[in-house]
Parts: sequence; structure tokens; C-alpha cells
Amino acid sequence: MKEILFYLPAVGSYDQMKKGFAGVNDKNYQNMLFQITKQAQLADDLGYWGVAFTEHHFHIEGFEESNNPILLDLYIAMQTQRIKVGQMANVLPFQNPIRLAEDLAMLDQMTRGRSFVGIARGYQKRWADVLGQTYHVGATSSDKSERDVANRKRFNEHWEIMKALWSERTTSLKTENWQVPPPGIDFNHEAVNNFGGGQDDQGVITEVGIAPKPYQKPWPQVFQPFSFSEESFRFCAREGIVPIVMNTNDEVISRLLDVYQEEAEAAGRGALKRGEGVGIFRDVLVSRDADEAHYWARRGNGFIFPNWFGPMGFAEVMRNPGETGQIGADYDTLCERGFEFVGTPDDINRRIEKLVSQHDPEYLLQWQYPGPVPHDVQMRSIELWASEIAPNWL
Repeated sequence: MKEILFYLPAVGSYDQMKKGFAGVNDKNYQNMLFQITKQAQLADDLGYWGVAFTEHHFHIEGFEESNNPILLDLYIAMQTQRIKVGQMANVLPFQNPIRLAEDLAMLDQMTRGRSFVGIARGYQKRWADVLGQTYHVGATSSDKSERDVANRKRFNEHWEIMKALWSERTTSLKTENWQVPPPGIDFNHEAVNNFGGGQDDQGVITEVGIAPKPYQKPWPQVFQPFSFSEESFRFCAREGIVPIVMNTNDEVISRLLDVYQEEAEAAGRGALKRGEGVGIFRDVLVSRDADEAHYWARRGNGFIFPNWFGPMGFAEVMRNPGETGQIGADYDTLCERGFEFVGTPDDINRRIEKLVSQHDPEYLLQWQYPGPVPHDVQMRSIELWASEIAPNWL
């Protein structure tokens, strides 16, 4: 498996978060930058495949202070040598797809191909509905509602624009909401015809192209976290995108992997091995002492998940087929349902053995909590994973 460290990142200690407004404290933010740097450098030295950051806005609470994962990627890439940097993920419906395609191409060039790309649809109304007003689209809960359909249409539209800009020297395209370039741009600049292209004999711009293109051709590996529905898995399979599974029920995971394999083969990608091109997402913390690991994990995901993600519906990923009623979002439920890969190396090796035997994912996305989980605890966890877990599953 390829291991990817995933940071929200959280900002502030457990006690500071409980006091409120941890995210606007400058020292907290500087401490976070220091910690993720040291942890990424250690992971780089130890052979981890990648490190990733999310995109969310307005996080004065400090839970997910990651306005721009591309900037965080570049910050980490400039301080490491080999580890890949990426996003989990850029939220496409609320971004200008042309600017995003340019920024991601620049990141790939600046890192000489050490970047990967994440794309998502957006679920947090507080920021998505504010930033999305320009594009007349809002957050979605994948419920097939009118809002959900509009969000998915924007997502698909922006993805198609980005692909065209990455892969074609110059391009023109018209979608429901975009025309690239718009008609009638009278540029009439001789240098365009002499040294570039995309201008007709009357000096009107008919095509545009971004520069630079991505360093990796035609573009970096793309991921989609967190994919729950068969529709998303079919989309990812057709596009060669890696879906990241958050579900914990083995029957549900197996069905999603079946769908991915079937759709990939139908799309002409050949017969994939079980789990190839798919990632699994889990909260990870390793310690010599299991009680210590659970103590700190309770203050990390055990604090943030029930207070932030659970009320937004993420507890649904732990629902078993046919199960009715409300699913708990507390730490004990997270453990019981298998989302917490927390404990000693032996504990986690047993969990990985079961995961590999049943699903064999190509990637394992590991949730990390700088701030609420102390820096030294995180550093030991990364080292123990690399020395006593990863060698068993190469």
C-alpha cells in the first residue's frame, strides 16, 4: 500500500480548541506549520508516499484550517525531497476551473512532478454557499435533490474544462456555464500569431491555452475523497481517478470495489486487480502503549468527529446494510465500527492484514491531528508505522 498522511490541518491543542476561536490565534497557526513541516520531513525520510491537505474556509474554530491546500503543498514540498504533495481535495464547483488548472500545473512544475490532485464536490454550507454564490451553486449531501444535481453538473463541467486546458496546447470549448474564450475578444496582437496561436486573421481570439502545462503528462494522478455512492465510483473508474473510501462496512466496501472494477473494464482500462486504483481512509495513531494511543486519539478525532463531522452526516459511513436508526459519532462507535486504526503496531498490523485480505487497497489515507494530538506523539506514530507496520505490506 501507498501511505498518504492527511491533515485537515487542525490548529490548536485540545484544551485551546475547547476554549473557542483556536483558529484565529497566530501562535497556534505557527505551531501547526512547524509541526506539519517536521512530520512531513520525517515521513519523507521514512518513505511515505504522500502528504495531503483539505480545502475548507472560515474555520475560526481551528478544526480544518486549510483555506488553500495548494499553498500548503508548496510549503511542504519546498522543505522535503521525495514525498508527494496533494490535495484531498480542491472543491471544484466553487472554484474558477481555469485558475485552478493553472495553479495545479504550476505546483506540479515547481515540485518537478511530486504533486497529485484531489477533486471534490463540497458539503459544508457555511463556506460553500458563500463562495459558491458566484457560480449559483451550493453545498451538497449527495441526496439526488435539485441542489445536488446542480452541484454535480458544475463539478463535471469544471473537471472537463481542467482536463482540456491541461492536455491541449490551445483549446476552445463551450459548456452550460462557460465559454472559453468568450466571443469577440479583439486582441489583434501580431506576437500571438508569430510566437503562439489561437488568434484568427482578424485578430480575434478563438482559442486559449494555459502555461505551464503540468510536469506530469497529461496531468498528475487524481483522487476523489470521500466517495460513498456507486455513481461516484463509476465516474472515478471511467476517468482513471482514485476514489477514497470512508465506509467501514466490508460488504459495502466490497460492492463499491466491484463497481469500480466493472466500470474500469467497461471503460477500456483493462482488468484491474482487486483494490487497484482505490484508497481507504482511516484515523491512524500508533503507540507502544495501546491505552496511550486511545487516550490521544480521543482528544483528536474522538473530539473533532462527534463535534464537527458527525452532525454533518459523516456517521452514515459506518452504517451497516439494513441498519436503521441513528448512528453514533462518538469515539467508541468509531472504534467499534473499524474506523480507528489506533493502538500498538501489533494491533494495527492485524487490522491491516484483514483490510488487505478483503480489499487490498492501493492507497491508505491516514488522518493526522497536529494540535490536539501532541507533536511528539504524532512523530512517534509516524516512525512506528514506517518501521513496524509498513514493511509488512510493501
